[in-house]
Amino acid sequence: MSERIIFDDYIKQLQKDSFKIYSLMESEQTPGKKVKRKPRDPEETFVLFLLDYKRWQRALKTGAISEIAPRRYRLDWMKNF
Repeated sequence: MSERIIFDDYIKQLQKDSFKIYSLMESEQTPGKKVKRKPRDPEETFVLFLLDYKRWQRALKTGAISEIAPRRYRLDWMKNF
C-alpha cells in the first residue's frame, strides 16, 4: 500500500531541496566561498551504489523501465519502481 503524501508538506520539502541545489550551484560559480561538506564514507558510497543498482535491476525486471536502445531507456510512469 502506498503512503499518503500531504501536498503542502511535499511542496515545502521540495522548495528546501531546490534551495539547497541552487545554493550549491551558486557557490561553485562564485570564487572564494565554498560550501563545506563532510566527505562521504567509502563504505557508505559502496552501499548506496549497491542499493541503486538493485533498484535499477528491479525496475527493469518489472517493466517500469524498458531499454529501447543501447544506453537509451523509457520510463513507465504508471508502474512503481
